[in-house]
Amino acid sequence: MAQNNMSSFNPDLYSVKKTNKFVQALIYFGLIIWLIIDIFPLYYLLTFSLKSSEEIIGTNVIGLPKKWLWSNFTRVFELGKKTGPNKIRHFFANGGLEKCFTNSVFIAAVTIVITLLAALMATYALTRIVWKGQKLLNSTFMLGITIPMHVALYPLYASFSKIGMLRTYTALIIPYVAFSLSMAIMVCTGFMNDIPKELDESACIDGCGLWRTFFAIIVPLMKPALATMGIYIFLQCWNEFMFASVFANEAHYTLPVFVANLKGSNLTDWGLVGAGLVLATFPMLVAYVFMSRRIQESFMVGAVKG
Repeated sequence: MAQNNMSSFNPDLYSVKKTNKFVQALIYFGLIIWLIIDIFPLYYLLTFSLKSSEEIIGTNVIGLPKKWLWSNFTRVFELGKKTGPNKIRHFFANGGLEKCFTNSVFIAAVTIVITLLAALMATYALTRIVWKGQKLLNSTFMLGITIPMHVALYPLYASFSKIGMLRTYTALIIPYVAFSLSMAIMVCTGFMNDIPKELDESACIDGCGLWRTFFAIIVPLMKPALATMGIYIFLQCWNEFMFASVFANEAHYTLPVFVANLKGSNLTDWGLVGAGLVLATFPMLVAYVFMSRRIQESFMVGAVKG
């Protein structure tokens, strides 16, 4: 009976048929349109930054610049420097582009390091160690995801003002770490649950203590999760505006505050604004390009069970 079934098997019934050429052409056409839609904002931003205000406002909105004003970028870098015979002090004094860029990089880097280290340690304690109150603490951390970041603006401002922490880097790093921690723990928990606990037991048999097991076994296996959360935290810190504008002064301003103040109250040089936007946006794109492989790997972790 089994032989009859095998002899009557027709592989053509189970083969994947080739896509119709017309349907295939429609798919490619749709993908090309989607690619244009995705690339157009970058094209518009680049051309925006190289035009004069007259072109941007009406005469040449989306076309290539009639005159390529690379000087817009030079003038952005000049903002904030004490210039002229009297070294006139203005809004950006001691807070020019270089300073704001450095502030953004420093705050983002410190926030990423502290958040990832704290999230990994918390996740290890919540998933690998059995202790009283474990589930309650995990639920408390997850509750933090439901709280919007800027709801805490006034309480944090009042608290930092009383202890003299305003106008410092710490006033920005603490909220960024606190509001990134819950998401980081949630992501790391999913990854750490996929790591067999037998690895911990084997390390313990080989003489590894708790800390050595954590740093030598767990942390290297969590690289995809670290890459994913690193990008997430970087984007959140780099784009955050409200806390940076309220808690910081001109010596601690980040790039979003710098770009926001390029717009004047009566007259705005839009080419200057565009150049500032390019300089503030492209570091994020570069970071994603270099880390995209890790991010894709993180989405695949756990998809295939061995």
